[in-house]
Amino acid sequence: FCEQLIVEYISLNSIFGMAAAQASCDPRTQYAKDGGCCQMCGPGTSMSNSDCENPRCDPCGEDEFQEKYTNASKCERQRYCDSHKNFEEPGQRSKTEKYNCKCKYGFHCSSEECLTCVEHTPCAPGFGVKSIGNHSYDTVCEKCAPGTFSNETSWSAVCHKWTKCAVGDHVEESGTDTTDNKCGEFCVVGCGALFKTKLQPCQQQETPKMETKILMPMTPEENEDNEDSHELSSEGLTEKGNRVMQERGKEEIISRQEWNHTQTF
Repeated sequence: FCEQLIVEYISLNSIFGMAAAQASCDPRTQYAKDGGCCQMCGPGTSMSNSDCENPRCDPCGEDEFQEKYTNASKCERQRYCDSHKNFEEPGQRSKTEKYNCKCKYGFHCSSEECLTCVEHTPCAPGFGVKSIGNHSYDTVCEKCAPGTFSNETSWSAVCHKWTKCAVGDHVEESGTDTTDNKCGEFCVVGCGALFKTKLQPCQQQETPKMETKILMPMTPEENEDNEDSHELSSEGLTEKGNRVMQERGKEEIISRQEWNHTQTF
C-alpha cells in the first residue's frame, strides 16, 4: 500500500511539474517540449531543425508566407490569382502575411465573395463619372450639367466645361452635353461714308466673276475686204447706177467722162 502511494505521489509531481513548465512558456514565441520551453521560428520562416534552444529557421519560399512564430517545418502557400478571372497579384509580395488577389485595373468584384472580376460600366457621351470604380465597387455615372459636356465613352472620364472663347472671338455654335463651344474670330469692317466700324463674324464672300471678251486677230485679207465694203457703202453707185469697180485713182476720170457725155446730149 505504501509503495502505491509513493508511485502516485511521483506521478502527481511530474504532472504538476509539466503543467508548471507549460504555464511558464511564452505562448507567442515558445512551445513546450519534454517538460521545457523551446524557441519557435519567427514570421516569414519555417523550422528545419528542431533544436529546442537554437532551432534552424529557413525563409519562406516564393509564393509562401508565415504570419506567426511557428515550429512548423513548412510555410503556407499564398493564394493563386487567376488572370482568366481578371485577378492580379498585389504589387509587393510579403512572406509574413497572406495577401488577397485584387481585380485588374478597370475591373471590380462581381459579388461580395469576389469569385470573379467584371469590367467597370462605361459612361456614354453626355454622361460623366460621378465616382470612379475600384476593386470593390463599380463606376457611377451622372448626366453632364448645363455648361459641361462629354463626347466619349469612358468609365473614368468626367464632364468637361465648355470652352470660353478668347477676347475678340465669339461663339459661332453653342455647346451641348456632347459637344464643346465653337469659337470664331470677329472682323472689323467699314460702315458707310462715315467709316464707322463695327464687329461682325467673318464671312466668306464670293468674288464676282469678270467676263472676258476674246478678240480674234484679223488677217490682212479680212482687213482689205472690210475696207472695200466700206468704200462701196460710202460711194455705192455712179450717177447712172453703175457699180464703181475702179481704183480710187481712176474713179475721178470716169466720173468726168460720164458728165461730158451727158452734156453732149
